[in-house]
Amino acid sequence: MRKSKNIKLIGVALIFVLVILGISGCSGNNNDNGERYGVNITEKEVVSVKDIYTNPDEYLGKTIRVEGEIVRECSSGCWFFLEDDTGTIFIDINPSGLSIPPKVGEKAIVEGKPENKNGRIIIVGKGVEF
Repeated sequence: MRKSKNIKLIGVALIFVLVILGISGCSGNNNDNGERYGVNITEKEVVSVKDIYTNPDEYLGKTIRVEGEIVRECSSGCWFFLEDDTGTIFIDINPSGLSIPPKVGEKAIVEGKPENKNGRIIIVGKGVEF
């Protein structure tokens, strides 16, 4: 009789552990692959590369969101070129203390601030999601 009570107790404990593990496995990032580097992306409106180059004063120093494909990347992952349908822009994530693994050819979402570096418009990225 005591043995069957222990087996039932172990069974209930096992079910409890499995339920907890199942619930914890459902949490995480809301992006598709769950890969995020740096800050959470909070900007909702996507700004095109063309708009940044055409109206730089409107965006310089302001937090923006850009989306596109990584077409070239630093071997240590501290910068990359992001291309959307309108153009290509340099993204520097090194000032934010970030680096990403090799992702050339992958779609990325970047949140950061455009800056004028020696006459060239770049984005200093604060967060990158895949």
